[in-house]
Amino acid sequence: MRTIWHTLWFRLTAAFLLIAIVGVAAVALLANRATTTGFRAFLTEAQWADLRADLANLYARQGNWVGAELLLSAGRPGHGGTGLLLLAEDGSAVAAAGGRANRPTSPADADAALPILVNGRSVATLLIKFPSGGGGARAAESFLAQVNRALWVGGALSVLLALALGAWLAQRLTRPLNDLTQATCQMAQGHLNQQVPPAQGELGELAASFNQMAGALAQAEQQRQQLLADVAHELRTPLSIMRGHIEAMLDGVFPLSPDNLAVVHEETLLLGRLVEDLRTLSLLESDRLPLNLRPTDLAQVLRQTAVAFEPLAEAEEVQLGLDAPADLPLVLADPDRLQQVTGNLVANALRHLTQSARRPRQLRLTVRPFSDQVQVCVADNGPGLSPEARAHVFDRFWRGESSRSRDQGGSGLGLAICRGIVLAHNGRIWAEETPGGSAIFCFALPVHHPDTSAS
Repeated sequence: MRTIWHTLWFRLTAAFLLIAIVGVAAVALLANRATTTGFRAFLTEAQWADLRADLANLYARQGNWVGAELLLSAGRPGHGGTGLLLLAEDGSAVAAAGGRANRPTSPADADAALPILVNGRSVATLLIKFPSGGGGARAAESFLAQVNRALWVGGALSVLLALALGAWLAQRLTRPLNDLTQATCQMAQGHLNQQVPPAQGELGELAASFNQMAGALAQAEQQRQQLLADVAHELRTPLSIMRGHIEAMLDGVFPLSPDNLAVVHEETLLLGRLVEDLRTLSLLESDRLPLNLRPTDLAQVLRQTAVAFEPLAEAEEVQLGLDAPADLPLVLADPDRLQQVTGNLVANALRHLTQSARRPRQLRLTVRPFSDQVQVCVADNGPGLSPEARAHVFDRFWRGESSRSRDQGGSGLGLAICRGIVLAHNGRIWAEETPGGSAIFCFALPVHHPDTSAS
């Protein structure tokens, strides 16, 4: 269990508070120093304005400093032990007043140095040294004390305001993170369908990414469960047929004849094909399917497919056409796997054609260059594909008609395997509908460009 000292909310609040304290203290100290220096300079200027005017008038009338010492002695407003020294333009002392112990000897030794101006020209400098090193003015000290109190009271209020504002901002900033933490804990317990409220800025992007990830995980879990259910369903039918025939032959209901054994043998072959399809699909989805890549002529692959399916097409009275030019660019591919793709597409088209139709059944295979790709299409004149079918036709265990039997519809993995093989070749595969309402399946692979620099 986390303590409050380790929470992000507390750390952010403490950081806001520390920044506020440091900022207020720095501003208060600088303001105090500037106020003290400026006010004392202003007060000094005001206190000695009359004496400076008298000294300037004296020099303007005489052109010298005879009688300046009398003005200094008579014009000290502070009385007490204030020491005065008047320096001429050349820096020599021309007059002084006050006790020798407190009299300034140089500008560095003085508390204030005021210029004496005549017609805008500095003709002398009045050095002032206050007793005990201070301004000596109680009004000044009282004013500065009030200024200091106001600064510290304002600083304290600013710190309290910063504390409240920092706590509010920290709570606003950490709320999306708390939501993410709670949702993550729920996902760790197996509840994958979690969504967090949207936010703004970087936290909003993080929340959106989390929601997308959670949705993908929930969908993957749903697909996994559906896959298990589909596999169990696909295995149940042949196993039930095999068990029924074997039990019937053991009980003497069916004779132990080659025909009855052939039914069991056919179901074992079907189980073998299903298991092999599942293995291939698993290797594809984990990117571990071995591919023997080499420059391949897709026209030759399509010719071999047409030859392999020609007897079945004739038996089903399907007109099988082929359009495969001889000058196609090569693709870098595994020809055996591409043979598997074209075979699955043709077998899928034949299944559709054998179920429909009151018109001559036709199946056409075409291959042609397209931009920087080579495109293969398998088109039939069957019932076509609905928008829903086009969206799910490459999903595992999906069949176009839910009522179609397994023998008619296949295992439901062929088109999913086609998609995986094509994607493994950096290609793309899709299904569309022709203007006449028939189905057409296409895939495209990038053209192979050999390294011409190699000799």
